[in-house]
Amino acid sequence: MKTTIVCLLVVLLLSAQPAKAWLYVIAGAAATALMAPFAIPAGVATIGFTAVGIMKGSIAAGMMASYGGLVSSGSVVAVMQSIGAAGLGAGGIAVAGSGGAAAGAIYENLKDD
Repeated sequence: MKTTIVCLLVVLLLSAQPAKAWLYVIAGAAATALMAPFAIPAGVATIGFTAVGIMKGSIAAGMMASYGGLVSSGSVVAVMQSIGAAGLGAGGIAVAGSGGAAAGAIYENLKDD
């Protein structure tokens, strides 16, 4: 819930622009929120974080080895494995959507220059 509120605040702050800027903000948010549940888990699986665990000999295996086998909760490897096993949750989709909204707002600001 906190993640969603923060994402909404970011979107509101970035979109305090002329009315036409909303088009880019909304388009960026919608595009990333729709693509993120597919693209991010696919990317994570490509480097070796799969639904059945970390793939032997992959980049993910190397990352896990760098922790000495003791992967703590909340670490990069733990989060990536969680995404690989269960996909992107609602919080992850909200974060991706707010990132897209930010990209839309930035694009609107830069295209006029």
